Amino acid sequence: MQAGGNLHGAGAARCTAIVALAGLLLLGACSSSSRNHASSSTTTSGGSSSSTTIRSPVGSTIAWSRLHNPLYRDRDHAVKNPALVATGGGWVALFSQVDAQGKWRVGIARSRDLTAWSPPALLPHDPATEGEASPDVVRAPDGTFVVTYQSFVHDRAGGQSKLYATITTDFQSFSAPTRLLANVLNAPTDRLIDPALVYSPAGLLLGFKIGTTDAGATQRFELARSSSGALTGPWQILGRPGITVYGDTIENYEFLDIAGHRALLATSNQLDRPELFELAGAANDPTGWLHWSPGRELVVPQEAWNPGTGLTGATFEHANCAFLVGGGAKLDGFYYLVYGDSPSVTTFGGAGPAQLGIARSTDLVHWSVPPR
Repeated sequence: MQAGGNLHGAGAARCTAIVALAGLLLLGACSSSSRNHASSSTTTSGGSSSSTTIRSPVGSTIAWSRLHNPLYRDRDHAVKNPALVATGGGWVALFSQVDAQGKWRVGIARSRDLTAWSPPALLPHDPATEGEASPDVVRAPDGTFVVTYQSFVHDRAGGQSKLYATITTDFQSFSAPTRLLANVLNAPTDRLIDPALVYSPAGLLLGFKIGTTDAGATQRFELARSSSGALTGPWQILGRPGITVYGDTIENYEFLDIAGHRALLATSNQLDRPELFELAGAANDPTGWLHWSPGRELVVPQEAWNPGTGLTGATFEHANCAFLVGGGAKLDGFYYLVYGDSPSVTTFGGAGPAQLGIARSTDLVHWSVPPR
């Protein structure tokens, strides 16, 4: 589900069939462009690599037998929209953090082994906006991390959400935010959410969702390209990728490169299910990124700590806003997926008491959860 916690599936019938990809999807993290991204001044706060293999930052493996779900929880906040990054001898989790009054911020927590977590810090807040949400993390060609996010619920002067990016090397100090798409979608009524970047052979691309949740309005997945290769643009709208799931669009994007094959992980706008797509167009052609395979749903076991029933996206959440660790790379033979679960969606500004879970798979088809 998008950051706003709207109930996309409440009036929708459950789809009875899912189009399966022919064979196992061969996926991969995106190649880096040689162009530089923008940098600016640094602020201190209180994605993941594009390589095809990663190692645990502590020891040689993740101690799976020691993990348990929820992987991360905060009794005073809903936590959702996760990104998990291995860096600096440990792990950093970024997520949307929502308090009981419905105030949204991007939280940041650290762990040495994914079992014990630091108290959360916050991405620097822009007081001119209402809040921040829906973080995504990618590795830039120069090795720095680029964190993208949206202002939420409102942008400056009460306008609709807009998209931003900030640069960091340690997830403690961050560059001043750069407004994305400012040259093409700048009207207060333009509602932009769920930004995700990819440094591709076709240049620096940005996936995002446009449109409001108003009755009769249409939301859609859009793709843009920076003609300079920098975060500052100028940006050119490439168009709407040809993707439909449950008769609707997708949201909460993560571009991947697994085993040299470009891919996309996203959430269905209806029912909030994790869906995996393989790039069907030419990766070195900007318009090639508008063409994707049919989606394949990732089926993650639902655990007893989330007793929600009914329709996902309407009465509860399961495996919502999933994020594949390491840009889709295997870690010691497994793909690791982090996601949000909530048994209801009535509290914390419509997010419910969401917590983060983790699952793993050897083939991106069969998923297991920690034994504890």
